[in-house]
Amino acid sequence: MADTAKDLPAPPGSTAEKLDEAKAAEHEIVKESRKGGAAAFEFDPKATPAQKAAQAKKAIPAELDLSKAKPQANATAVVSDLDGAPPADITTGNSTTNGTNGINGTNGTNGASAPKSPTTAMVNGHPKAGDGEWGRTGWSPRFGSLNEALGIDGAVTTDHQTWVESNLDDKFFGDWYHNTGIIAFACLSTWFITICGGGLGWICIIGGICATYYRTSIRRVRRNVRDDLNREMAKTRLESDVETLEWLNSFVLKFWPIYQPVMAATIINTVDGILAGATPAFLDSLSMTTFTLGTKPPRIEHVKTYPKTEDDIVEMDWSFSFNPNDTADLTSRQLKNKINPKIVLEVRVGKGIASTGIPIIVEDMAFSGTMKVKIKLQIPFPHIEKVDICFLGRPTFDYALKPLGGETLGFDIGFLPGLSTFIQEQIHGNLGPMLYAPNIFTLEIAKMLGGAPIDTCIGVLAVTIHNAQGLKNPDKFSGTPDPYTVLSINQRAELARTKIVHENANPRWNETKYLIISNLNDSLSLQLFDYNEIRKDKELGIASFPLDKLKEDAEQENVSVPVMSGGKNRGQVVCDFRFFPVMEGRTLEDGTKEPVPESNTGVVRFTISQAKDLDASKSLVGQLSPYANFLLNGKPVLKSKIMKRTNNPIWEESHEMLVTNRKACKLGVIIKDDKDYAEDPVVGKYQLKLTDLLEAKEKGNEWFNLIGVKTGRVKMSAQWKPVAIKGVMGGTGGYVTPIGVMRLHFQSAKELRNLETMGKSDPYVRVLLSGVEKAKSVTFENDLNPEWNEVLYVPVHSAKEKLSLEVMDQENLGKDRSLGAVELNLEEFIEEDAEGLFQVHADKRNRSEKLVLKGSAKGTLNFTAAFYPCLNVADPEEEEEEQKLKELEAEQNQADKKPESEKDAIDKANEAGPVGEMDKEFAAQKSPMSPTFTITSEDGEKKPAKVRLTPEELLKYESGLLIFKIIEGDFAHKDCYLEILMDDMYFPSYSTAKIRSKKMKFDEIGDAVVRELEFSQIKIRLREHGEHDEDDLLAKLSGNTLETLKQCLNNPTVLTLKGKDGEINKVKVSLKYIPLLMKLDPSESINNMGTLRVDILDAANLPSADRNGKSDPFCVFELDDKEVHKTKVQKKTLHPAWNEVFETKIASRTSAKFNVEIFDWDIGTKADFLAKTEIDLTTMEPFTPQTFVLKLKGKHGEDGKYGELRLRMVFKPDYVTRSRQASSTFHGTFAAPGKLVTGVAGAPLKVGGFAAGGISRGASFLKKNTFGRKSMSKERDSNGIMEEGDQDMDLPANRRPKSSGSAIRSTDGTIDEEPMEGTSGKRTALSPNAAYGGSPHGRSRSTSSQLSVPGVIGGGPDSGTARIRLVSATGFPPSANVQIRVRPVDKTKDCFKSKTIKSASGEPEWNESFSVQCTADQQFKIFAKDNHLIRDEELGEGLFVVDDTGSGQDTIVHVGEGRVTLSTSFQAADVGSVSPKAKRGLLRRG
Repeated sequence: MADTAKDLPAPPGSTAEKLDEAKAAEHEIVKESRKGGAAAFEFDPKATPAQKAAQAKKAIPAELDLSKAKPQANATAVVSDLDGAPPADITTGNSTTNGTNGINGTNGTNGASAPKSPTTAMVNGHPKAGDGEWGRTGWSPRFGSLNEALGIDGAVTTDHQTWVESNLDDKFFGDWYHNTGIIAFACLSTWFITICGGGLGWICIIGGICATYYRTSIRRVRRNVRDDLNREMAKTRLESDVETLEWLNSFVLKFWPIYQPVMAATIINTVDGILAGATPAFLDSLSMTTFTLGTKPPRIEHVKTYPKTEDDIVEMDWSFSFNPNDTADLTSRQLKNKINPKIVLEVRVGKGIASTGIPIIVEDMAFSGTMKVKIKLQIPFPHIEKVDICFLGRPTFDYALKPLGGETLGFDIGFLPGLSTFIQEQIHGNLGPMLYAPNIFTLEIAKMLGGAPIDTCIGVLAVTIHNAQGLKNPDKFSGTPDPYTVLSINQRAELARTKIVHENANPRWNETKYLIISNLNDSLSLQLFDYNEIRKDKELGIASFPLDKLKEDAEQENVSVPVMSGGKNRGQVVCDFRFFPVMEGRTLEDGTKEPVPESNTGVVRFTISQAKDLDASKSLVGQLSPYANFLLNGKPVLKSKIMKRTNNPIWEESHEMLVTNRKACKLGVIIKDDKDYAEDPVVGKYQLKLTDLLEAKEKGNEWFNLIGVKTGRVKMSAQWKPVAIKGVMGGTGGYVTPIGVMRLHFQSAKELRNLETMGKSDPYVRVLLSGVEKAKSVTFENDLNPEWNEVLYVPVHSAKEKLSLEVMDQENLGKDRSLGAVELNLEEFIEEDAEGLFQVHADKRNRSEKLVLKGSAKGTLNFTAAFYPCLNVADPEEEEEEQKLKELEAEQNQADKKPESEKDAIDKANEAGPVGEMDKEFAAQKSPMSPTFTITSEDGEKKPAKVRLTPEELLKYESGLLIFKIIEGDFAHKDCYLEILMDDMYFPSYSTAKIRSKKMKFDEIGDAVVRELEFSQIKIRLREHGEHDEDDLLAKLSGNTLETLKQCLNNPTVLTLKGKDGEINKVKVSLKYIPLLMKLDPSESINNMGTLRVDILDAANLPSADRNGKSDPFCVFELDDKEVHKTKVQKKTLHPAWNEVFETKIASRTSAKFNVEIFDWDIGTKADFLAKTEIDLTTMEPFTPQTFVLKLKGKHGEDGKYGELRLRMVFKPDYVTRSRQASSTFHGTFAAPGKLVTGVAGAPLKVGGFAAGGISRGASFLKKNTFGRKSMSKERDSNGIMEEGDQDMDLPANRRPKSSGSAIRSTDGTIDEEPMEGTSGKRTALSPNAAYGGSPHGRSRSTSSQLSVPGVIGGGPDSGTARIRLVSATGFPPSANVQIRVRPVDKTKDCFKSKTIKSASGEPEWNESFSVQCTADQQFKIFAKDNHLIRDEELGEGLFVVDDTGSGQDTIVHVGEGRVTLSTSFQAADVGSVSPKAKRGLLRRG
């Protein structure tokens, strides 16, 4: 019964029902809070506090969970894996067997062998301060003042409330209308009582009630008015006045007796630890015996606030002072209990028992100054991003220093003449570059609260020092200087230096230095020195570059920085500054962060925390003085501090190093015992690969057993920060070999957001991999429901990466705007089998995902996604490099004696300069020529078997990943980009860094997907910055991908690009090919796209539409609902013979909708429909001319007596280049919906008997041979291939696609014709066997039909000169100032502008001629404008092609309401054909 009652619903109105409603409301509040970005939690009522804390801890942002480290400088010299120091003697440890503690493999902190801590903590030989020992801090923590003389008594004033105010809700009084209402009520009520005969008593009662209410309400009004006035006056005071903080000073006065001892104890313990490691060899010890700041706390004098700042900025000026010796306001009792500030440093001279301590005393410190504080706020916790502080002027300070004699006999050296001033200037000189305005010191509060070190790397700065000009030596008698440059941050520690150029006041260095930057608020100092062999080098001057300029533009080139010395200009230095920030994952709408992008280059933060149970058998006293050497690839690069007399040292030191090849990088440590006068013995060492160390940290394993000793463990970890360094450094440029590719088929989008005020959005899709754009589709203009039907391939590197599909609105001015995004989880597609091989995921199911933008969904993206892995191919170069590394390690392990110790190597490196300087020759020698990198795994891990293929076998795979390494180049231009395009892609697969000099070293690696290697085309072009316009191209080179790959496979090859004016550009590249386990979709094959040529022969038995029983028929051909060609009108016939020809680009045969409609032409009325039919392009064999007799149908597709149409068509496969899609014009755009790729060109127009609009060719193309051009000679470039535009567009017979059939040649050289299915063997009114041009009626052929040759396929268009003469125009307004302009449709500049003519008859005449270099199928656009001084008005535009038939007839072009008469002709250049053997790769080996 109890269980049954428990399951029953709660009765209405019961307590249980109310509790359920309350829980539902609480859940809804939590849900809304999470949507708004707040951290809201729902706890189980029965959960323990520990469980609730664990649940809340999961919501802490990942970026706040970082390792702690002590603050250091804001930039460091680069320690890199490209250094050429000799490797140390290191045996690589086994992270599987040695990565745990103890025999049983327990964790380092919980192992049974963990040492027990002593009962009393000791620091530097003294009891730990603050741990029951407060004598060194001045006093123990306590409440209240020491002299009990200060106190604040105050009474809290009581707000006397009326009865009405305490019992009436606030909303019923306090506003002006309440006061007006009560006055009106009092008047009306007293009047009403008087009318009714009421007495004075009633009036008094009503008056008392109204007076009480009015008093209560008017108090509220006055209080509000006073509050508003105070607020406004406070804002005014903030801008001009300062405010005191006596409340804060009062609080500090009470808090100081509690906090000062704790703070002093912390300082003593920290400083003692530092002094222990910094004790010189000739001293026994250094220790801080006393530290106290006295009983009088610091004081805030005043604060000035700047209210008119940005919403996320708080700016204040704080004036403070610390004057403990100001006793003017102290009583005698306060003076008696006063403790002065004192710091005592004890220096023990001697050794052991024979040592004595010498105290050095600093006391009576005083300090005052004004500091500017700027706080940057943020939305996420802790809501303060950073704090910038700086002194507005030099602070004043005083002290008493007694280095000898102690407290009794000590003498203050500040009384010595000039010494106090000298010390103060030294202090100001060190603090000035860091803290004095305009220099600022930044505290990253958010990172510090999360435990992140404040010196953490934010990026790498590449400084290229080109030269200096006009250097002047301050000493006139020193002669010509021998200059070199030292790089530092704010003139602090040296980070790098250049070579010395002897006796040259205009030196040229051309050196690139790399600095790891942790703050962009400092200045980079370039100190120029004059080298001297004997005496000290003399400073020539300092050039300063503010790093905050890199926030706006990360690349500053040819910056001329003045060299200043003593306020005078001493020359200038020219540098390039390039800042490469640390790559971070994007923050998504829900607040989560995407994984960091994969990169093979970056900065590693290597931390050696501590060691335990070190082997002290080699020490006579049983205690070591250990220090650690940091190893990078077996080379000692840095040395830690020395920890005196301990076998369990705690270093907690971290160093950041630049790594150019993460997978080949090794990190390690050598621990040695410091011996003053003997060689330091090794007490342990360990080394492992960086990738293994990162994986160990993810698994929580940070302890490793030392190698070569009996006992000992070391705790170390690494943090990886990827940095993509392009264009300036040899190496990988951050490239990681992909594991496969994602195939994304973008079909369409529906109901997109409209961000435009006028018109509609211009959408395109871009693919982001971990926040980095990898591919994008073409743009559909002015369309909220675009039909892309475009396939993009994106290489991926890990299942942990995030793939974002974002629809963007393209903007001509400003940045493109997001219309929403879809997130893809790659783990859904990437899976491994039992052997570790990635599996194909080819389930191309249709997906319809909502586009999310800032938490709201609008619009739908329709697409499919699939994953195709790369074949696990063995790389011979990789294996050779690994074998060399193993042999080198074996030699090192067998070496009995090293030429020099690691300590000597470090000392020599420190004397020579910062470790990590990269020599250009060494980098060039060591940089791998192959764009692949070693893939490693832990020992014992099962590796998937690799497939070993010969180059011939490798190139048999149809689809694959083409990896190219661009090594260097010699160009005729600079300030441009080198791009690589594949096949029909409109956007480049890869674009290099900006070419800043004519001789450029790249060492950049990229990749591109090859769909059909046999027919693939690769294009390399040199382009200026700007849109993808032909006018921006400086040089280009095209060739067959297969032939190019054969030349450049693992072979650095020089390719030559010819420019517009014949200039030569050379680039050295190396290629690699990784096959993909992918079966190409037939819709993506080259057989599915190309050029369709249609010969419109004739028709028979058409319906009659006129009274005379005849018709005036003409044909309109439509491709995907876009008109592509319209024939001439044949008058008064039911059996017309057009004999015209046109060509058009077919982007996808499988999805193309190609049909023809026949109309009857009428004067002044709309044309009448006669018949139509659909044309199936999938049945056509490539390169095979076929004659089709098409049965015509009615308007609604019904069969009947509508006649027949005879066409001859041939399809030539070729790549259709993708381009921008506009809804208002068809030229150079996508085809309409239903195809996979883009590129159907041109709006249709038929002028003078020739099809125009960029999709047709003149009849002269029919005069060529069957599969080629006229027999003429043709020049080749130095690469042995044809330049683009000159290459033969027909494939040789052995290279034609065969999957869909090929042209069949008969023995007599003719081509067999195949009629359409259903007509074979049947005699119709149009006999396919009749002679070409044969007509059932006796009409003469049209101009184009007289030049047609049956069975001939047009070759590529001739190049030559088009001569155009502008004759006259008609139909324009008589008042118009008519000007005619002509331009090629693929250009943006006019090639001809006529004179402006105003004709009263509306028929202006020009008779102006001009010539244009073009191809025979070039389409031209003609504009008519009403020319005015201020603004021209458009009269219309039209399209035409030149007459290359030599007919001499005029061409009439419809331009708006008027018609323009042109006379055109074309003269072909002497261009010959190319044999199939001439199709080669890009270039021969250089």
